[in-house]
Amino acid sequence: MRSPLHRALLALFFLGTCLPGSPASAESGFLVVHVQDVQGHPVRGVQIGVKGDGGSGTSDPHGTVRIRLASQTQVKDWVTLQVLHSPPGKDLVLLSPWDSRAVVPSFENKSDNFVDVVVVESGDRAALANPAALRAFAEKINKANAPKSADKQAAEDPKANLDAVAKQYGLTPEDLDKAIRAWAARTTDPYDVGLAALYARNYDAATTSLTDSLKQREEKFATAQEDVADAAFFLGKSLYGQGKYRESAVAYQRCLQIRPDDPAVLHNTALSLKDAGDYAGAEPLFRRAVAIDETTSGRDHPEVADDLINWASLLEVKGDYFGAESLYWRALSIIEKTFGPDDPNVAPFLHNLASLLSAERHYMAAEELYRRALAINEKALGPDHPRVAADLGNLGLVLYARGDYAAAEPPLRRALAIDEKALGPDHPDVARALDNLAGLLKAEGNYASAEPLLRRALAIEEKTLGPDHPDVATTLTNLGGLLYGEGDYAAAEPLVRRALAIDEKALGPDHPKTRQIKSHLHELLQRMAQTTPPKPKN
Repeated sequence: MRSPLHRALLALFFLGTCLPGSPASAESGFLVVHVQDVQGHPVRGVQIGVKGDGGSGTSDPHGTVRIRLASQTQVKDWVTLQVLHSPPGKDLVLLSPWDSRAVVPSFENKSDNFVDVVVVESGDRAALANPAALRAFAEKINKANAPKSADKQAAEDPKANLDAVAKQYGLTPEDLDKAIRAWAARTTDPYDVGLAALYARNYDAATTSLTDSLKQREEKFATAQEDVADAAFFLGKSLYGQGKYRESAVAYQRCLQIRPDDPAVLHNTALSLKDAGDYAGAEPLFRRAVAIDETTSGRDHPEVADDLINWASLLEVKGDYFGAESLYWRALSIIEKTFGPDDPNVAPFLHNLASLLSAERHYMAAEELYRRALAINEKALGPDHPRVAADLGNLGLVLYARGDYAAAEPPLRRALAIDEKALGPDHPDVARALDNLAGLLKAEGNYASAEPLLRRALAIEEKTLGPDHPDVATTLTNLGGLLYGEGDYAAAEPLVRRALAIDEKALGPDHPKTRQIKSHLHELLQRMAQTTPPKPKN
């Protein structure tokens, strides 16, 4: 499932020529597929099908499959492929297209009107030395690692995503991680370098390489539109990680020009626009993503639930709590029906609904949902998992909002301890936990204890996210607010001014967060003017 939190862009691989001895007999209503292994050899006896209403077929000795498409499927429509049966004694897994999706080529009987599919034997360690396979593995993991919602309290779990992809291919996470890092050290292609940097969460390096890759691929756009779309998507993902939401949206919109009806691209573009403050631009894209997923997957599919919570989060920030709550409840109902009420997949949806209820000041109801999410994750993942830390942080914040400071402090401190142990002392989630705890201590009037926590959070974010990330601006504002509360206006002013400069550049002057910081700065300057003694007259 994509939630809580962007489905990634769809990649596909076309060949320019047919395999030897296997003419591509294109025919209206049929999809011609060529099945190969990672060495480029045809694979026979593999049954390939199209999910949904499409048919299936078994590859011949040349690896060719002819699949009847659903009557409504047209040229340039997207279809999802799957391996239905492997040859006797084999356990084949689809490697590329890496997300199993492909676009239907022209039905004209030409040699290049087919889709190439690559399969790999489960557990085949030879794939760990194959650059094309490693590229696909990196794409899959980066897709899973991409933020899927604007829920900043949702804990990321890159290790779980690595484990899931490794398991899918019968490999160990340790071997797969080692192979990707070795490939990263020797590859020189800008796209591959960018994927590897993205895997390592080095967003600065990823953005640089993927920008270069996109420029190179744009020059070959006429013959490689899919390559341009891939580079644009992963560039958008890297820019989003840097907090450059407007630039991220521009990159995703380049994808959208190529794949206008791809729900994944619609979703990612909308999320970037939302975080950039362009709510009017984001909402129709969220709506389209929901409509497409409902049509292709059904109204009760988990992907629809993921779409709904992100659309709901947009309505929430717009102040439409009634509209948001109905979408959150529907999404939660879908996930509970699909996985069961106590499954870990349910917890993120509980978070989102609880966050809204807290914003509506329904603190008791929000607390109940947060405690339920905490119980689910502690049972499934253990007491020291980062997702448990996220639950504790959310619980502490709602208790803080209720004014129950004594009850809020233990979960906030426990969340910090878990994150430091599980993620290391310099992880962005540790900075968030420090910020939350500092906010509580400030509310209690314990400025002396809160200030070093905020300064440590600021140092972590500047180191890991860069000095111009919106999260840095948030911590600067919080630190400036603390100094303001202590009456140290001179020390607070440069911090708030720097926060304003960051958000004006990253989010724009009209973003709600930017306007809020402007308001804080105005209040601070007024107070400074009131307390500054007048200059003596000559």
